[in-house]
Amino acid sequence: MQHTPTPFDAPTESSQSPAAKKRKPTYLVRKEEEKALRDEVVKLEAEVATLQMQRIPMAVSSMQQVAGESNALCEFGRNQQLGVAAAQSLMLECTRTQHSHPLWSRICLKKDWSERRAMLVAIRQAKLQTAYTYAMARNQCITNSSDQESQEKFETDDGDVCCTSNTVIHFPGVESLEQVFDALCFYLNYMEISISERLGHITVREDYDVIEGSAFNCRIISSDENGVSTESNTVVFTQLFAKGDARFGGEPCAVVASGCVDEDELHPYNGAERIRKDISGAIVLTVSRQQDSQLAESGVEVVMRRSGILKLHYPQFPLSPFAQQEVEDGIADWGKVMIKTMREVLYART
Repeated sequence: MQHTPTPFDAPTESSQSPAAKKRKPTYLVRKEEEKALRDEVVKLEAEVATLQMQRIPMAVSSMQQVAGESNALCEFGRNQQLGVAAAQSLMLECTRTQHSHPLWSRICLKKDWSERRAMLVAIRQAKLQTAYTYAMARNQCITNSSDQESQEKFETDDGDVCCTSNTVIHFPGVESLEQVFDALCFYLNYMEISISERLGHITVREDYDVIEGSAFNCRIISSDENGVSTESNTVVFTQLFAKGDARFGGEPCAVVASGCVDEDELHPYNGAERIRKDISGAIVLTVSRQQDSQLAESGVEVVMRRSGILKLHYPQFPLSPFAQQEVEDGIADWGKVMIKTMREVLYART
């Protein structure tokens, strides 16, 4: 009898397939994921490092270029400054060796009083014009509103000591140009008193000729604390242009010109006892154009431009090195006394 297969006779699926796959524990899965992330981080860090290494040479090159350009500019500026210094040295040497100065002119006064006065009248206009032209040209590039001062001192081949100076002084809050001009004239008329009081030098003034409001000729004898005396024979010309003058810029201004008398037949220099001191100067007063609104309410600002050359002739009598050095060091002290006196007059408390 043929046997009919039954379901029990056929082999079961479980008996012929491998054992069912087990599920991984969660901690192992997380561990593998963590490792994969770490590997990815390492890979990314390596890529970043590679990119940075590629950019560093470019950055270094750029920085080196900037540094090179900066050094080149600094060197260029330094060379320009050295050029200016060399030019200043050349100018000082030219000033030292030249036998003249724009503000200096030879003045000789005779014994006759009428001839002396005629000489002052004859040279007055030219001295004022030269003083104005030189002072304005010397300060034409100075534009700011701060005070400035420059000074050069040197010795000539003859042993004379010279001092060239240029000063710009501002007088803010004053009433007018005329007020400052009056203060300047006050100093010029009583300078021996101011010098004696402020420097302690015994100073005497001898007026030889005065043309009221126009010019004067005087001798100033001053003795310092070492007993060394200097003498100056000077002519001074003053003029106020309250409404302006085309020959002097066309705007209101005041001009003062001073010059030394080279030869005076009536009052010769006493070189055996005193050191001759020559003064040639220019002063120009103008009203400032750079006034602010607050200053305009309280007054005006007047600008003083002052230029000059002073010369101490080589002493003709024995003098100790210390005493001579003291005289030379104080060659420009009178100019400081002038400014202090003017400020005292202008801003005196009432």
